[in-house]
Amino acid sequence: MEDVLDLLVKIQKLDDDIKTTQSRIEKIPLERATLEKEIEKAQRNVIEKQTRIQNIRKDYKMKEGDLAENENKTNKLNQQTFAVKTNEEYRAIINEIDYLKQENKRIEDEMINLLEEEEKLKNTIDKTEDETEDFVSKRTSEIIELKKNEEELTEKSEQLQMSFDEHYNELPKNIRELYRNIKKVRGKVVCLIRDETCTGCYANLTPQFLNELKRGKEILLCDSCGRILIYTHAEGS
Repeated sequence: MEDVLDLLVKIQKLDDDIKTTQSRIEKIPLERATLEKEIEKAQRNVIEKQTRIQNIRKDYKMKEGDLAENENKTNKLNQQTFAVKTNEEYRAIINEIDYLKQENKRIEDEMINLLEEEEKLKNTIDKTEDETEDFVSKRTSEIIELKKNEEELTEKSEQLQMSFDEHYNELPKNIRELYRNIKKVRGKVVCLIRDETCTGCYANLTPQFLNELKRGKEILLCDSCGRILIYTHAEGS
């Protein structure tokens, strides 16, 4: 029976390692997706600044056209003042000229703001591009490392599973069935004793029960959680 108990400890250790490894593998896709989103965000930031500079230049040219058009209208209106015959017509033309001048003043202010914004963007875009390039390079390396780690963990998981199956099949049939049934309900099957308690549910064990465990003559289950309890000198000391 001692051989069976030792085998159960090994099997549980393999089961725990498989679970830990699988848990790590399952987290990798999310970590990779997070890194990819960070890369996308950084690249989008650069593209948005580059696009904004292009749009500023387009807006500036359009406003130059608006200025020229208003100037042309103003010149024509000035010419018309010489041909008006009434004060009312004259005032209407003067008001239109004043309006166009105000419009041009507003447009010029907007053009100045555009030039200032473009200058600020141009002063930062090179630095932003360099920083983004470094950032993307680092994150890409991390993604590659995650992929490599995933492959290594997958291989490790497969090896652990093979070892688990090999040891599991060495158990007597009735104990294999017991292990399988407990695992379905509790997840963890085998628990060692620590400080006279079950490490699965932390229930206190009676002295008589501990003595039976120490003898190691049979499979004993925790009265509280139903897991297989095993006493080892390392855990019991």
